[in-house]
Amino acid sequence: MEKVWTKENFKCDRYCGECCKKTLVDVSSKDITRIKKRGYNENEFLMKYPFNEKRLFLKKDENGWCVFLEKDKDGKYTCKIHKDRPEVCQKYPFFRENEQIKSCLPENLYPNVFFKLPSKKITKSS
Repeated sequence: MEKVWTKENFKCDRYCGECCKKTLVDVSSKDITRIKKRGYNENEFLMKYPFNEKRLFLKKDENGWCVFLEKDKDGKYTCKIHKDRPEVCQKYPFFRENEQIKSCLPENLYPNVFFKLPSKKITKSS
């Protein structure tokens, strides 16, 4: 029988970090205020959405991960602002009342949003 999680029985093991690596986190003005109170400057953590500059998201680092995601020496992922993280992060992966999930991975929650690039390297022919 396949495991089904609800908000009440779900516990993240923190060993994959995929939710913070693969998603764009839309932030509200309340989220921004909370993060700024921690001493961060907006330029350090905000980016504008390329197609709508009124929408703001958490920045991604050079790996494409959320700028607040870090990997501990024991291999677990941690959010530097966990206590004050954006509301959408607080709700993840349960966004609807009485929701049940079989996987918390972003590509399983939103299969039509994610795609994989081919693993084959493209080389120039001479």
